[in-house]
Amino acid sequence: MLSLDHPMILGVQHFSSFSEVDLYVMSQYFKPISYEKDTIILNIGEINDKMFFVEEGVLQEFSHQEADHTNTHWLMPEGSFIYSTLSFLDQVPTEMGIKAIEKVNLLYITKQDLQLVYENVPQMERVARIQTEQTLIVYEKFINLIRFSNSTEKLAWFEETFPTLSNRIPQKYIASYLNIRPETLSRARSKRIRRKN
Repeated sequence: MLSLDHPMILGVQHFSSFSEVDLYVMSQYFKPISYEKDTIILNIGEINDKMFFVEEGVLQEFSHQEADHTNTHWLMPEGSFIYSTLSFLDQVPTEMGIKAIEKVNLLYITKQDLQLVYENVPQMERVARIQTEQTLIVYEKFINLIRFSNSTEKLAWFEETFPTLSNRIPQKYIASYLNIRPETLSRARSKRIRRKN
């Protein structure tokens, strides 16, 4: 069982009230799993039947534009829930994979068990709805950023949204995520440093 001060248990309580019994029931369905750095957790073409919660480490959601080029669609540090949305909800092969870009400690729950949680702890449906709404808001802001902002504005958004990642993960992931070239990212970073000084 997860402790009541576990980050995931504390996190869901921001969105709804739970009894200790509810929290106990819910925690029984989440199981721990770990992966080494550079492990593919979900391959493109597989059906995603698990939702993950990141306890430690960073995950990358990716696709391949070409054989030698990988697109980063999302980065998920500690405290994030992650699954391939279309694949998980509709049980179809995913077009995007999930990879550990650091060693990660995760919790996972299967789609089937998540339905049992919704039945046994109805407040979790409210949590899921709010989490989905917040993710959509961030995603829409991100899409507008990619379309209309310059590299310096993109970097500023990234540093504000993911304050722990800027100097933690390889720059190629950040550049790919922001849809800019690594050398453009380096120039944007130098420009921001000069402005701060």
